[in-house]
Parts: sequence; structure tokens; C-alpha cells
Amino acid sequence: MESDVRWSLDQLETLIAVAECGSFSAAARHLGRAQSAVSTAIAHLEIDLGCILFDRSGRLPRLTTAGKALVHEARVVLHQSQRLESRAKSIVQGEEASMVAAVDEALIEMPPVDETLEALAHRFPALQLTLLYGSQDDIAGWVEEGTADLGILLRQPGQGAQWEGVRLAHLQQSLVVGRDHALAHLAVPDASDLAAYRQLMIASRTRGGSDAPLGARFWRLNSFYSMGELAARGLGWAIVPRHIAQYPPFRDRLVTLSGEALGTPPIIEVETISRRDSPRGPIANWLRRTLGERFRDRRRPKS
Repeated sequence: MESDVRWSLDQLETLIAVAECGSFSAAARHLGRAQSAVSTAIAHLEIDLGCILFDRSGRLPRLTTAGKALVHEARVVLHQSQRLESRAKSIVQGEEASMVAAVDEALIEMPPVDETLEALAHRFPALQLTLLYGSQDDIAGWVEEGTADLGILLRQPGQGAQWEGVRLAHLQQSLVVGRDHALAHLAVPDASDLAAYRQLMIASRTRGGSDAPLGARFWRLNSFYSMGELAARGLGWAIVPRHIAQYPPFRDRLVTLSGEALGTPPIIEVETISRRDSPRGPIANWLRRTLGERFRDRRRPKS
């Protein structure tokens, strides 16, 4: 099917140059061309588009109403053209044209993750990125079935049948309970005190999981944020990553329990996972490396 389009990208660049520089002569200097070539390009573009773009009755050319509208459209076309060229260059260089990354909901609003995504947007502007947020089970499942190319999550015990993980960092955790809970009023609580009350635990993707509850009463949830909220409501005690214990909606309603009798809450690791049979492209490798660097930067003491 033949196209009726006769104008060129070069003509659109000339139109934008004249509009931004304010005159044909200034645009010619900006483009490194003769003024006659600029004038001819605009004249041909007006013929091709079937409308007058500049009012030439004054000392300097002024955009007509049609010209103002079409300058905007010209910029859109040129930006799209630049994206096309950038994407083609990335593909030729072996970079992924698109990527689906699945992120654990427990890492929402984590500065290292958000900073890495911001850096990704600037470094690889042509990348088509899809972000999926879900529970640990969701992330592992999406990677296993091929829905996601890369998963970023808080580590679960063991390895998947189809994926393998790369550990990036570890997070400190806190033992928390609601301010009005009975445990919050004990001077020196110990493990036997905890066992007498409901424990809120993260659900494992294997039924039952490898972590056993401390007592007979427990609930399992697939969200650390939900654990924090329910603990704040007095429904039980929980061990959650510290950034979740400090989450604004419920941090003022939580108390952190500590003491020699309770020991130190276990650390939890952040990892990325991908299928063993999927190639790791340069952008995925950059993302994994940069994410690890951002987490390490957060751990370094500030001078």
C-alpha cells in the first residue's frame, strides 16, 4: 500500500529550528546550512502539508495558527523517530528491547529499589519495562512460568524447580506488637511469653514452610505490610523488616520488643531470581548489579 506522505524528517527538523530560532537565517546558522536551503525546505513542507506554516509579512516570520499546531506534532514525530533509532541500536548491541520485572510488595517504597528504577529509566530510555508487584509466592511463580524475566524479592528458603537466585543484600528485622497488646506492657518478655500469644508469620510458598511457629496459635499471611497492620491492631506479634515496622500508617501504633531473653531477630535477605534456562541480557545484569550497590550504599555509615 503506497503512502501519500511526501514530507521528510529533515523538513520537520527545519520547521522546529525556524520556530525555535525565530528566523530563517538564525535557523540556517543553527543547522549549518544556507538560508536558501532552509527557506526552500519550509516552502516544500508547506506544499506537502497543504497549509501555510509561517506568516512572512513582517520583518521576522511568525508561526500561523496551523504552524503552531504542526510544530507540536513535528516534535512528537521526531521524538518517536529518536526512540525508534535508540531501540534499534539497543537491539543491535544485544540489549533487551523489553523486560518484565516482578517486585516483592514488601520492597515497595524501599529507596534502593526506587533509586535503581530511576537510574534504569535514565540509562536505558528505550527499554519497554513492565513492573509486576505481588507477594513472594507471586514473584517466584511469575518467574517460573516465564511471565517475568526477573524477580526482586525477600528470599524464601530453598530454590525453585526452574529458577535460581542471586543474593544482593540483607535487611534487619524487628519484633513488633501493638501498643495496647499485653506483651507491650511486660517489663522483660521472653520466648515463653511470646508463645502464649498469636504469632503473625509470612506464608511460605511450600505448604507448612521450613519455619515453625513458636506456639500453637499463629496466622500465616503473604504480606509483611498486612502483618504490620494486624500487629498494630493488636491481633498478634510479628517479626518484620525494619522499614516495614517504620511504615508511616502504623509505625506509631507499634512497639518494638527487644532484650537478651528474646535474642536477635533473624536477618532477611534480598535476592533477584531468574529462570536457569533464560539468557541474562546486559540490562538485567546491570539492574541486578546496581540494585546490590544501592543496598550496600544504604548500609555504609555516613561521614
